[in-house]
Formats: sequence, C-alpha cells, structure tokens
Amino acid sequence: MKLTINQSLNQGETEVIINCNVIDARLQHLIDYIRQYSFSLEGRIGDEVYSIALEDIYYIDCVDGKTFLYSQEQVYESKERLNTLEEKLGSTSFTRISKNCILNCMYLKSVSPLWNHRMEATLVSGEKLVITRNYIGSLKEKLEMGRFKHA
Repeated sequence: MKLTINQSLNQGETEVIINCNVIDARLQHLIDYIRQYSFSLEGRIGDEVYSIALEDIYYIDCVDGKTFLYSQEQVYESKERLNTLEEKLGSTSFTRISKNCILNCMYLKSVSPLWNHRMEATLVSGEKLVITRNYIGSLKEKLEMGRFKHA
C-alpha cells in the first residue's frame, strides 16, 4: 500500500481520497475508521448541549435508564438509547461489552480475567469496566478486526 500526504495551508477542509483496485475487508475497515472522525454525538451537561466527536468518547454507559457519554474530562447525558447508539456505532471502534456499556476500543489498555467468566477492561485513563461473558466474543472480534491502539 502506498501512502501520500499533501499538506497545504491553502487547504480548507481535510479531504481523504483512496485510490484502489478492490475494496477488501481491511480497506473497508480503514474507510469505516476514517468516517468516524466526521461523526459526533449530542450530549448535555445541565441545559447546555454539546457536539462530542466520537474519538473523544471513552465509553457509553446506561445507568437507571439514562445514557451517559464519558470523555477524558466530562460526563454528558445523551437522549439516545444504548441500543440505538450501538447500531449507529457498529462500524466504528465502539463495541458492546455489557448490557449497560459500549466501549471505544481505541482507549482500551488491557484486558484481564475475572471470576465467573467475566473480564475486566482497563482504559488508558486507569478506569476499569466489566466485560460480561455474553460480550467477550464480540470484543475479541472487534479487536482482531481493528488492531486498535490507544490514543
């Protein structure tokens, strides 16, 4: 694969052009990965509404029927349901790790076993999340497909 980067102060919006013979699974994954950088989610803190870039969200959690977006420094409330967000984020670096949580694999530092066939995800921030046994397979699949490295 050949990579060419042209940097110019006159360039307005960043544009990514991919010239290829065939779009295989690896290239499709790269395309999906690039597309997520133009995608954001709406979150609230009090009465203020923010547009949060996907790459800034560490994980999404549902507590007492409310959905929260966790970034490095803030916690935002989302009006969207966890299932809806899971569908929207399917082709990104996000994957479901429990009934209540969707993880951005880009911020995953390590995974270690817990009792009862569960695992513990440690994020680059040091925060720990539980991966339930029903979602271990989908996390492994996402990691094998993406080979994500933390930010």
